[in-house]
Amino acid sequence: MGSRAEASGAGDWPAPRADGADCAFSALTGTGAPPRVTRSWATGADVRQVAEFAGPDGAPCVLVLAGATLQAWRWSGEPLWSDGVSAVTRVLHVAGATALALSGERLVRRLDLLTGAETWRGEAPDGTNLGGPGSSKLAVVDGRLLWFAAPGYATAITCRELLPGGDVATRWVHEFDGHYDAGFGPVMVVADVLGAGTPQLVLSTRTGSSYGTGDDDVSTERLVLGREDGRLLQLLLSPSTGETIAEVDYRPDPGDYPCARPYGLLTTAAAPGGRIIVMVSCQVEEYYAVTSVRDGALSRAWGRFVEKDWPHDAQELRPQVSSVVERPGENPWLVTGHHDGMTWTTVVDDAVTGERLGSLPGHYLWGMSGSAAIVSPAAVRTLSGAEPTLSVALPSFEVVASHDGHPVTCGTDELPAGVSFHAERRSLVPLGSGVVLRLPSGEAVAWSPADGSTVLLGVSDVAAAHPGAGGAVVLVDSDGVLHRTAPGGVVRPSGRRAQALAAGSVLLLDGERTSRAVLPDGTVHALPGRVVAAGGGVVACLTPTAVECWRVGPDGVTPAGSVVTRGRPSHAVLFGDAPLLLVAEKTGVHTAAVGVYRLDGTPLWQDLDHGPHPNLPAVARTPQGRWLAAYDDHGILTVRDAHTGEVVTKDDWTAAYTTPVRIDDPPGWLRVGGVHGIDAIDDAGRVRWRHHGTLWRYFPGEAALAGTVLGCMTREGALDAFSAVDGRPLWSVALGPVASRPPLVAADLGAGAAFVTGTAAGELVAVAVGSGERLDWSVGLGAAVETLAVAGPGLLAGTADGIVHEVAL
Repeated sequence: MGSRAEASGAGDWPAPRADGADCAFSALTGTGAPPRVTRSWATGADVRQVAEFAGPDGAPCVLVLAGATLQAWRWSGEPLWSDGVSAVTRVLHVAGATALALSGERLVRRLDLLTGAETWRGEAPDGTNLGGPGSSKLAVVDGRLLWFAAPGYATAITCRELLPGGDVATRWVHEFDGHYDAGFGPVMVVADVLGAGTPQLVLSTRTGSSYGTGDDDVSTERLVLGREDGRLLQLLLSPSTGETIAEVDYRPDPGDYPCARPYGLLTTAAAPGGRIIVMVSCQVEEYYAVTSVRDGALSRAWGRFVEKDWPHDAQELRPQVSSVVERPGENPWLVTGHHDGMTWTTVVDDAVTGERLGSLPGHYLWGMSGSAAIVSPAAVRTLSGAEPTLSVALPSFEVVASHDGHPVTCGTDELPAGVSFHAERRSLVPLGSGVVLRLPSGEAVAWSPADGSTVLLGVSDVAAAHPGAGGAVVLVDSDGVLHRTAPGGVVRPSGRRAQALAAGSVLLLDGERTSRAVLPDGTVHALPGRVVAAGGGVVACLTPTAVECWRVGPDGVTPAGSVVTRGRPSHAVLFGDAPLLLVAEKTGVHTAAVGVYRLDGTPLWQDLDHGPHPNLPAVARTPQGRWLAAYDDHGILTVRDAHTGEVVTKDDWTAAYTTPVRIDDPPGWLRVGGVHGIDAIDDAGRVRWRHHGTLWRYFPGEAALAGTVLGCMTREGALDAFSAVDGRPLWSVALGPVASRPPLVAADLGAGAAFVTGTAAGELVAVAVGSGERLDWSVGLGAAVETLAVAGPGLLAGTADGIVHEVAL
């Protein structure tokens, strides 16, 4: 294997980062002197979650997750505290002056919101995760604040109580031991579905007959597929004891397809004679399933299969949090959106019987406001953001009001205990009796669906909105600044996954919506979209509908071409002397397309069925000069001639979700950072070696090569080294907690090859490739290190506070 120095494979930048091969070894050679920070640039805030709470004096304060930095502010703009070293991935729950924050996918910490102090911590079992929003629920039951956790890839439910003073006590653990399929939920709600005046814990998940491979030795691949004869499984548990009160399993649709994954809306509703449990799955397997609850028993009411969305995703079923409309004394309505491959249709079903009551073709459903549906005229699956907004009465679909503005949606707020949405979510943000819209000018308004009236909200370029406390709304502008409505306030948080890239003497700083090119004389040029790759003097930027390319140099920035995409572009790679552009785009929640284009948009080839999902594609040049493109779609690796599109190699490792890295001695590919582990294949697709790890052990794509040594970062903060030739484990060194995706590069620091990475504590560290010994080489950056890129004789390190640091070596 060569140690060619054309590219670095760190961070999110699609490899190669510059002209050359995807070999993950940089040309960087250090002097052996201690590293030092020479310059820094702020890149703003990527506001991901917002939650209000009562501050020290009772006045509203705001908890903000920006990037991986969790922080609390007074609305006067005064910070209460900030934590950029805990690598927070999501705030699970906020209740009173306490919060449960998730770091990585397993570590949960209870925090005092007034001080930021940690009062308790616990971990989900190894090989499981709490990353899904339906895996955790907080509810008050009999005066106790109970937290129910159902980690993915586990088969146990845990109930804990959040005690006054900050402690957390385990009340019960229910181990189902194979009763439901690991990795398919369950998702949960807490609601009184029995009508007894006390709530139950409602679980919706998947079960089946057997794995078909011997249940005592089930492969991880089979776990992903689930057991044969898949069925929806729903259970009612006692919140106090975990005891099973009632359960039912059935195929939602009596047809041949055994759909049952619970990835979507789960809620309950009142109906004459009893209650119903509504499950509308809108991801992977798309279906309706309604369970009747009568006399303490569960039974199938009705179900309807729509589509399995991989490998093709022609249709889309789109429920909303407000899709179920209760009607006292009558059957509730179930209002959903459906894209049939041609156009959007808003449909209304009787939620108890499944009878289709009406439809509005050509309109996308945003959600319900009372008994009015908020829709937009739309045909294509991905809306442009310029469609008007209509309020229509049900079931007549008569237009009540219309507006040129477009809904500002939210998918990160905490849902009530009786609603779960375990999928991509875009919920309307209510304000008073109206909803928040964005005008074509960018201004935020509150619009009344009842009478069409509007009120300007004082934010000129709104990018996001989050429900606040007491009926207020928190608006986020394009610079990441928070604005509170009634009474007002402004907060300027910091924090995002900041990335930088050197293109010759030009420094590129990416942004959420716009990026910057910093010329050698300090002149700054704005670039539309998010800059993701550079090569041959060209920079590629992702916009919502295209990949825009620019030529950059010491004298300035000029247009170089663009590739218009059908879906939203997700990755781009520049390669060759022309250069050429590999573009990947999302065509659905779980589907993607990929192709190679000239910069004028002319395609050389396209694969519309299997693009890279969810990880990065790679482009590499063999020693013979042939360019190859490789990408993994749900474990199916495809290698093509990058110029002609000819398929060179295919390899199927079921749902492995790997990132490909080219090796030339012996020729083939490493598949790194997958759910199941890492492996190596030859150019014929034959597996040379395979290393199975605990599920989710390795971060997606966080690997680097140094000669014949492959380094892989684990989610536990260890660096594992393997022989890239035969897969032998060489050494492993614990580095301590790391960011949600710690970067890794390989370089010569002046005393031989080393792996360089960063910790959650904000330290750059180096490990000798030959021995696994941690070197006496480090620099503190003050916040979790999330990205690394090679820039001439040094590194560009991005930290969780949104700062890019130039580090001289």
